[in-house]
Amino acid sequence: MKKHFYFAAVLLLAASLVITGCSKQKSSSADAKSGGFTFTIALSEDIRAVDPGVAWNYVTNQVTNQLTESLVSFDANDNIIPELAKSWRQLDDLTYVYDVRDDIVFSDGTKMTMDDVLFSYERAMDPDGGTYFSDFFNDVESFTCNGWQFVIKLSQPSAVFKYIPAIGAARIISKDYYLKHADNFGTAAGGILATGPFVYQSWTSGQEIILKKNLNYWDKAKLAANIVDTLVFKIIPEDTTRVIALQTGNADFCVNLPPDMIDQLAADPNLNLTVVDSYSLTYLALNTQRPPTSDVNVRKAISRAMDIPEFQRQIIKSAGSAGSILPFGPALYGEDAGKWQKYISDNQGYTYDLAAAKRHLANSAYPNGFSCDLIVSENSMANQRALYIQESLKALNINVNIKRMSGDEQDTYQMGGILDADGFRDYDMLIGGWEADYPDLNGNIEIMYAESQAGEDGYNAAAYINPIVDDLINEQRSTIDPAKRFEVQARMMDIVVDDVPYIVFDYTFRHSVLNKKYTGLAVSPSWSWVMPVQDVRKVN
Repeated sequence: MKKHFYFAAVLLLAASLVITGCSKQKSSSADAKSGGFTFTIALSEDIRAVDPGVAWNYVTNQVTNQLTESLVSFDANDNIIPELAKSWRQLDDLTYVYDVRDDIVFSDGTKMTMDDVLFSYERAMDPDGGTYFSDFFNDVESFTCNGWQFVIKLSQPSAVFKYIPAIGAARIISKDYYLKHADNFGTAAGGILATGPFVYQSWTSGQEIILKKNLNYWDKAKLAANIVDTLVFKIIPEDTTRVIALQTGNADFCVNLPPDMIDQLAADPNLNLTVVDSYSLTYLALNTQRPPTSDVNVRKAISRAMDIPEFQRQIIKSAGSAGSILPFGPALYGEDAGKWQKYISDNQGYTYDLAAAKRHLANSAYPNGFSCDLIVSENSMANQRALYIQESLKALNINVNIKRMSGDEQDTYQMGGILDADGFRDYDMLIGGWEADYPDLNGNIEIMYAESQAGEDGYNAAAYINPIVDDLINEQRSTIDPAKRFEVQARMMDIVVDDVPYIVFDYTFRHSVLNKKYTGLAVSPSWSWVMPVQDVRKVN
């Protein structure tokens, strides 16, 4: 889910303000820093807004997850569980029913109604609603409220829609508050009103976000158990400084950890490092629409010239597991784990074989080699990957020019935001990544291979276009029977593995660090939407 969008200038301007309170709870910045128990989380960059509708990255969601809730959520094993709904069920292939609790209040004490639920969903579904999630509702035909029952009707079956209400796409906010603050909702000045265990206090752009315990929280048992009076998110962009903050106790928890400093954090006697599989991967995207990488034999040659398992052992180490031919790792195998493991073992894949690489290049339009550009962000791990690619391809007489840039610039290229004179993505190769938004492999393959994502503002970084693959993507997404769905997915993979639009470097592990003074908080694979700070407890 590495998604970086450029938020409206008005929000960026408003974020530079500091505002106190958006609820009836009395609090101040001074109280936030001195009153009661304070827990501090280190972020690697500033948030976009205190709005779940734009919480589609690795930092904003950490804040909005504490302020807002959904009808359903995920447990630690990625099962869908009730949250603001008492229960949920799928009546048939097209109908989802949620029995909403009638005792929910917002953080100012006002009652949550079904109007709030309906408004929150309609806003998320509206392409002009100010959120990033409208595409997730493309299959929705209607929303209906029957008393405290919320019914979603789809226009066609979907194997993955059941996950959408559990992610950031469907967080419930106060309709009245939003309409009264339509011009500045989610900004430092406008804030937010929702149902979560914490309430927005202030946001000082580039420095910190302060939340206070929601004293009106509807779940009284969890409220009574919540020891965190003040929750501070410290913005610490520099990797070493962020690590020092954890080691010195100036920060208590962090998910945004530098991969090349994981071992250092693991060795610290005052810190607990948690490691889980994630939905994330890092890849080399080969631009399939522009020479020389538009030549499939060039792509095949590159795929056989690198020893990915050895690179994982020497460089990636504990940051992730070695990539394979699949654009998704074990965390997304689901109930088909055995089948996908067999698929990998039955297919040769992109194993290192320099002789085979040279044969593929000899069959291409560039048998004597060529020069090409490689886009990469400036972080140290990405640079090591780039240097490895550069050195490996020398054996094929391929000269790789590494173009290093900031993470935001790299994201712009990855999204197709910069095109050449012919209208193609302006790079030959790019080191990028993706993290599925929900526990299903569709969250990777639809983004990485669909033609709809190949153009500007799309995440098909290889600009891969294949109408047959598009049809198979749609078929597997709408196939409910698991066995039939796997067959469709396997047929699709047969095609894309042979076309080599991407070479997966690694399936990233998700790490989190918690000071040993505390327990109760760690990441799960679905951490993007579930990070319950209210569960923090002191060890003694």
